[in-house]
Amino acid sequence: MTISVTKDDGTDDSNSSANTFGLASADDKGPANIITEDPTCAAWTPINQKLANVTKAGWNDRDPSIAATDWTPEQRTLHIEAGKAMREAADQTVQLAKTTPHRVIRGLYEQFIAYARAYDAAILTYKPADNHLAGVVTASAAALSNLCAAVSYGSAQARDPFLPTPQAPSVFPQLTDPGNPQPFLSAEDSQCEGWNRLLQQYDSNSAVGAWKGLDARIPAGSWNPTQQAVVDAVSSVMSRYADDLEDLGRASANPTFQDLAVLAAQYRRAYVSALPTYGPADSYLSRTSAMTASMVYEACEAAGA
Repeated sequence: MTISVTKDDGTDDSNSSANTFGLASADDKGPANIITEDPTCAAWTPINQKLANVTKAGWNDRDPSIAATDWTPEQRTLHIEAGKAMREAADQTVQLAKTTPHRVIRGLYEQFIAYARAYDAAILTYKPADNHLAGVVTASAAALSNLCAAVSYGSAQARDPFLPTPQAPSVFPQLTDPGNPQPFLSAEDSQCEGWNRLLQQYDSNSAVGAWKGLDARIPAGSWNPTQQAVVDAVSSVMSRYADDLEDLGRASANPTFQDLAVLAAQYRRAYVSALPTYGPADSYLSRTSAMTASMVYEACEAAGA
C-alpha cells in the first residue's frame, strides 16, 4: 500500500506534511539499489559508535540462552544497560529516518528503531528466543554502517556504474511515523523458510568457505595464484546467490522484505563486479549484503518464535 503525496482536488492541503510524516524519501519510488551518497551517514556514525561502546562492555559476550529468570544481578544490569543504550540510539535515529532521501535507508533506520525498542521492552521478561530481536538490531546497524562506509571510501561510487538497474517494486512500504515504526515481520513470512535455507546453503558452500579465509585487505593485484583461484571459484556462486536472494524477496508480499532482499542482492552483485579490480574498500559492499541478509533472517526467526 502506498500513501499518495499528490493533491488532485480542491481541498486544503495544509495536512499534506502529516500524510508523509515529514519524510524526505516519501516520493522515492525507485528500485532498491546501490547508495552512492546519503546526507545522514555522518550523523549515523556517532550514534552507532556510542551504542557499540556500551554493548562491547560485556553485552556482546553474554550467553543469550540464559533467560531473565536465571540471570545474576550483574547479568541483569548488563542487559538493562544495553537495552537502554539501544532505545536511546533508536530515539536519536528517528530524525535520520525522516531526513534520508532514500526509501531503503529509511527502511533500515525504521527497522533498527523498531527492533531496538522491541528488544529493550523484552528484557525484563527475556527468553532465549528474544535474542533474535537483538539480532535484527545488530544486523541493521552493521548494514547501515557498512553501506555508509562503502560511500565514504568510494567503493559504492566506483562499482555502481557497472551494475544493471533492478526492477522497481510494484508495491511500497506504507508511509508511517518514523517515531513509531513497527517490526516489518509480525508473523513469519511465506518466504522465510526458503530465505533461511538459502543462507545456510550459501554459508556451507565450500567455495564460500575458502573465500572467507582470504585476507580482505589484500587487493586483486597482489593475489597469488591460489588466492586468485579461490576468487574465481566463488564469483559464480555469489552471482547465483544474489539472484536467489532477489527472487525470494520479490516472491514475498511484504514490501520491506522485498526492498531488503533486492538491496542485499545488489550489494552482492556489486562485490562480484569489483573482484577483477578488487580493493580493500570493496569489502564494505560484501558486508552490507551479508548484514542485510542476516537482518531478514533474524526477523524471520523473531517472527516465528
